[in-house]
Amino acid sequence: MRNKTLYSFLILLLFISACELYPQDEYEEYFVVESYLVAQSPLPKVYLSTTGPATERYTFGTYTISEARVIIQLLTIDEDTTVESSYTYLMEKPGIYAPLIPRDVIPGRTYRLIIDNIPGEPEAVITAYTNVPEAFSTISPVPDSITYQSPERLEVTLSPSDNGFRQNYFIFTTIAQKPIFENFTPFYASFFDEEEDELEDFEKTSSGIVNESNFEISPDSSVILQYPWLAVAFFEENQIVANIIDDNIYDFVRSQSVQLGGSTLSPGEIPNILYNIEGGIGVFGSIAADTIQTYIKRPE
Repeated sequence: MRNKTLYSFLILLLFISACELYPQDEYEEYFVVESYLVAQSPLPKVYLSTTGPATERYTFGTYTISEARVIIQLLTIDEDTTVESSYTYLMEKPGIYAPLIPRDVIPGRTYRLIIDNIPGEPEAVITAYTNVPEAFSTISPVPDSITYQSPERLEVTLSPSDNGFRQNYFIFTTIAQKPIFENFTPFYASFFDEEEDELEDFEKTSSGIVNESNFEISPDSSVILQYPWLAVAFFEENQIVANIIDDNIYDFVRSQSVQLGGSTLSPGEIPNILYNIEGGIGVFGSIAADTIQTYIKRPE
């Protein structure tokens, strides 16, 4: 089953806060772009706003940019930047732009984002590129149910996805279909605090970035994955989403994890987040995804 929506891990990981983005004496405003193309799904919306001072509470609605010109272009397969198709976007709500004519995202192709004619900033131009990962699917049978922490782990085989001269980067997301306290697996129940935590915070769990080289690769280049029990927060029905991410999302998530304490670097040595956007910050990225569903049974 192919999931036609964007997954919560992206929303959580790619939220732009109001904190300072670069060392500086005075606040400097930046344009913020957020849009994620999903292979074989309709062109996505584009969110356009600015950053806010660290001294003010950040909400998207407060810093939106309206009436800009937003275009996404499909480039030709050759090495130049010839435009094969151009898709005009219209403002749906302040700061939210949607394609005028729906079109599906083509796997394995390059798309370019152009934003200009920004009110009050006539010279500003925002551009970004994304190479959409090749589509893939689950090609092995998926068990209807499996017992939690049994010796027989959930194993799935993913079809090959050739993305040029580099290995694939995965993010796996587990989405519980019945996230109630009684369905917590023991590991997550042990540190859930009813006074401080919300069940919704555990409904979707993400693996973070996992390199393809971590898995067993078959002679036909298919990927064999054994799903870790640590990724399962709730018993009963669960959706498991496998995502192959492009370089833009990979760079952002990897560099953001360092900002959030995912390294041994001292604060003065921590590099800036990688955005891969000219004229602004944020993420213009793409993924290919496939979703399976199974029932996690309690041990007898």
